[in-house]
Amino acid sequence: MTVRRSSALAALVVALAMTVAACGDSGDDTSGGDSSGLKVAMVLPGAINDKGFNQTGYEGLQQCEDAGATTTYKEMVPVPEFEQTYETFSQDNDLVIGHGFEFGEIAAKVAPDFPDVDYVVTSNPLKPEQDNIEHLMPNSTQGAYLAGVVAGQATETNKLGGIFGFDFPVLMAQAKAFEAGAKSVNPDITFEAVYLGTFDDVAKGKEAAQSMAADGIDVIYHIADAAGIGVINGATEEGIYVIGWGADQNEVAPETVIASQIVDQAKMIGLACQAAVDGEFEGGGLVVDGLQSGVIDLSPVYNLPEDVQAKVDEVKQQIIDGEVEVPSVGGGIPGSGEGSG
Repeated sequence: MTVRRSSALAALVVALAMTVAACGDSGDDTSGGDSSGLKVAMVLPGAINDKGFNQTGYEGLQQCEDAGATTTYKEMVPVPEFEQTYETFSQDNDLVIGHGFEFGEIAAKVAPDFPDVDYVVTSNPLKPEQDNIEHLMPNSTQGAYLAGVVAGQATETNKLGGIFGFDFPVLMAQAKAFEAGAKSVNPDITFEAVYLGTFDDVAKGKEAAQSMAADGIDVIYHIADAAGIGVINGATEEGIYVIGWGADQNEVAPETVIASQIVDQAKMIGLACQAAVDGEFEGGGLVVDGLQSGVIDLSPVYNLPEDVQAKVDEVKQQIIDGEVEVPSVGGGIPGSGEGSG
């Protein structure tokens, strides 16, 4: 496997309050850069103001614009429209970014018909077969393990829950890593995972959180994008804790969100765009970043004793040094140590 790692330190870009209107089925939204000539399009499965995965993707697109590209995007694209959206964007753009593992198959199908267009797929741990496709993979199991370290110390019932949008391999790997991290500090915990079948249904996320609370679960870890806001709302009503995902979600519910897994997709997307602007885009490769570069991290720990934060800091360094074994995110990428990002 060919793996290329970016050397730049990642800076967290968080925007918890966005006023951009959703374009959804109404069409695409286009913004201009400062005349690099590069045209970049992004396809997103969810809303750009979901305070999670899709929002960080959109922030990455804004970094493309900062690099001088003209950008356009379509959000909340349903699966049946993936291929048509890709083909439409490929006709008038130099770089097409699919924000999410689920776009890997469509990119591979469309790319051969547009050899002069470059493609990026985020959150994909597999090396692409075509030389005009690049996959970006944040080593997110590292952050999930740290989230588990927090949860294992925070729980009073020893019952932890995880609420996820879909049973995608990348999400299931993070569920496994979260459980491993929790058991590393509290071997008595049990862990229940629920897959909603949606990233967008806020009510369904809330119901899942309330159901878990009724079962005695007192800390929930979510990777559910917009539905994750429902998870936080439900947990707040039930008086239990949540660990967020994507960006620091403590501002959503300061008494409820005790930590968040940081996944700075924006930085990785911005670096890919800058490479394209500079004429240095390298297709056919897999870019992996993790704790060492700062693309993956954990927010500060809130509302818990200081020794919880100290333990997180200790384990974080052990993961970087390869002293703690973290489950792989997939694609043969090691979860910790050399080659893990």
